[in-house]
Amino acid sequence: YGWIAAVVILGLVGGTAYNEWSKSTAAQVAQARGDALLDALDMDDDTASIAALSEIATNEGGDVVASFLAAGADQSQAANLLGAISANTDHPEYIRDLARLKLATTPDAVSQDAAVLILTDLSAAGGLYRNAATEMLVAIELERGNVDAAVTLLQAHIQDAQATQEQIQRMGELIVALGASPELAN
Repeated sequence: YGWIAAVVILGLVGGTAYNEWSKSTAAQVAQARGDALLDALDMDDDTASIAALSEIATNEGGDVVASFLAAGADQSQAANLLGAISANTDHPEYIRDLARLKLATTPDAVSQDAAVLILTDLSAAGGLYRNAATEMLVAIELERGNVDAAVTLLQAHIQDAQATQEQIQRMGELIVALGASPELAN
C-alpha cells in the first residue's frame, strides 16, 4: 500500500506545480498587456498611440480597457469598439452598460434618437448608471429645445431616492434657471 501514498504525494506535488505555473503564466500575460497599454499611452505621436491601442483592442481578444481607451482617443472607431463591448455577453452587465453610456455620449457615434433610447434604458430604476444617464438625457432634451421635457425629467429625478444631495442641488438650480420651481420630495 506504500505505492498509494506515493501516487497521492506525486499528485499533490504535480497539482501544486501546475497551479503555480498557471499563476505565473497569467501574471506574465497581464504584465505584458499592461506594459503594451502603457507604451501605447506614452507615445508622443497621437496617430501611433491610437494605432497601438486599436491593435491591442483587436488582437488581444477584445481587451476591454484598450477598447475604451481607443474609443476615447479616436472618435471614428468609437461606435465600433463600444458597440462590440456592449454586445459581448461575456462581459459583465455593468461593463456593457458603461460601453452603452459612453456610446450614447460620444459625439457622432450614434444618432441623437439612438442616444435617447440608450439613455432612457440606462436611466431606468435600479440601473447602475441611472444618475449619469438621466443627466445626459436632460442635456439632450435641452439641446433639442424641449425645455418642458427636460424640466419633467429634472423634477422626477430630484424626487428620486437614488439621487445624491449634490445632484438634487444641481438639478434644482437648473430647474430654477429654466424658469420653474423645484418640487422636492418630502
